[in-house]
Amino acid sequence: MKAALLKEPGKIVLKKIPVPEVSDTEVLVEVKYCGICGTDLAAIQTPELLPLGCFMGHEFSGVITKVGSKVKGWKPGDRVVVFPGSQCGECWACRHGFVSSCVHQMEAIGVSTDETMPGAFAKFVRVPTPQKRLYSLPNEMSFEEGALVEPLATPLHAIRISSFKPGDPTMVLGAGPIGLGTIAFLKDVGAGLIIATEVNDRRAEMAKKLGADCVFNPQTVSNLRQEVLKLTDGLGVAQIFDCSGIPAAFQSATNFLRTRGQIVLIGIILKEVPMIPFSFQLGEFQLQASWCYTGDDFAMVINSLKKRALPVKEMITSKIKLKDIVEQGFGRLLKPGNAEAKILVSPD
Repeated sequence: MKAALLKEPGKIVLKKIPVPEVSDTEVLVEVKYCGICGTDLAAIQTPELLPLGCFMGHEFSGVITKVGSKVKGWKPGDRVVVFPGSQCGECWACRHGFVSSCVHQMEAIGVSTDETMPGAFAKFVRVPTPQKRLYSLPNEMSFEEGALVEPLATPLHAIRISSFKPGDPTMVLGAGPIGLGTIAFLKDVGAGLIIATEVNDRRAEMAKKLGADCVFNPQTVSNLRQEVLKLTDGLGVAQIFDCSGIPAAFQSATNFLRTRGQIVLIGIILKEVPMIPFSFQLGEFQLQASWCYTGDDFAMVINSLKKRALPVKEMITSKIKLKDIVEQGFGRLLKPGNAEAKILVSPD
């Protein structure tokens, strides 16, 4: 089979590798769909994020094809969503319920340089510790929806660890897949006002359909702070969820907060960002970082999708074959001004 490999900075190749063998404690999953993540995009541009030579892909759904003799509760043919990260259960973070910060978090599917452990941009994936990583995909959910569980768990986790309360006025910076998911969940849990920023017209329209009350293009609005204050009776918003990954957006966030407001950082920023700490002190602002998700977040997303509580199918803007991942996948997403949200890759 072929698997997507991060060969060098800016270069993804498809490498032919054997179908993985599984041990007595593992399962083999046939991938149906895997989404291209913003982290994947950042990784091919910033070598420090993922190791060169790693096999990529971690947002996926599929069907179990082989089950190790010691694995209980799963069988071939089961439809699943896979939690790609590690949950060792032994480190301080895991023992206190903070599994998204497990010290072994980078021992994840989609990170390994070992060809016996390919990522999900491949036909088959070997899944260790299935009792911690597998979640049943309900029959009423499509495999495409299953591939959205992982990227939707990230914004849900951010909202759950934030200071958000129903009725709060909120702001989402950036309406890519994570920003769109954040908007959808904020709407679902009763945000009083949702303001979003997005430079792309197509994604701005998606943001409105998913629940944003107002969407501003920060490149064309002359005074965004003034617009936000008009909408919030001169106070500002209670929480800002920064999904942009853009240093300038992060730097601007305190301009829109009300006193004792909170910035929740979700988007990945890998550059130094000059900040004036006194600007936080003046408003007694809080900065909360958010990373990935927990198993509870996964289960909650699956339940929400099963109940059709989130109208997120519009997030899927393209479906492509694995053979086209370089040009039609990464190439398209990295092109300035592209209007894609979530591209799903099928190995078939």
